[in-house]
Amino acid sequence: MSTFLDVMGPRIKLLTDLGENREYSLMEAEVPPGVVVPVHSHDDRETFVVLEGQLEAFTNDSWQTVQAGQTVDIPGHVKHAWRNSTNETVKLVVASTAKMGDFFVEIGRPTDTIQPGPPSPEVLHHFVEVAIAYGYWLGTPDDNATIGINLG
Repeated sequence: MSTFLDVMGPRIKLLTDLGENREYSLMEAEVPPGVVVPVHSHDDRETFVVLEGQLEAFTNDSWQTVQAGQTVDIPGHVKHAWRNSTNETVKLVVASTAKMGDFFVEIGRPTDTIQPGPPSPEVLHHFVEVAIAYGYWLGTPDDNATIGINLG
């Protein structure tokens, strides 16, 4: 895939061809300023390497700042969240499962088609439907408020 996909705020570009490689998915990712990824979990392991910028990661029941050159490894079934509180886009490399790559392709929208502002109710509904079909857990507004994320 040669273009970035918006996956509910973060943008990803697959670097592996999932049609030929089902062993893993390697992705380039960007997290624009102000983007928050609410608390969630899934059975897929994810490893994030920050190339540029600074991101806050919630894992193991606390927030940590992750800077360029640092790595965060999140085993499957661990609740985690992300936020970019800076004014700069964070650039990362992400390694995960082919299943996670498939999920991003299914929910992703080409970035040049995204209108400013929050996603439409239809887009949110599609995201939740697909996440549930993949067996992913999505935190409630109360779950997110507990860790300092306001979804309202």
